[in-house]
Amino acid sequence: MDKASRMEIREAYKRACRQCHPDVSQGPGGEEKMARINAAYRLLMDYSDGYRISFEPNEDGMDDHEWWFFRFGQDPIWGGKKED
Repeated sequence: MDKASRMEIREAYKRACRQCHPDVSQGPGGEEKMARINAAYRLLMDYSDGYRISFEPNEDGMDDHEWWFFRFGQDPIWGGKKED
């Protein structure tokens, strides 16, 4: 999935909680997996709460993907390798 709304993230989080919660899933590492799900959800929610959308045209001439990679491409959390 390339894009998700805040509502879709929340629904996916709830599904993951229902499937992976240590009280429901007795598999090994359940508590660690749930902690990772909670941390990822908090990160996404904190980011989306502070995200500001620019309604101005992009003066750099970059599309959204190029702009993001240019600013965050080397960041260990938000970055990633740009596909050729």
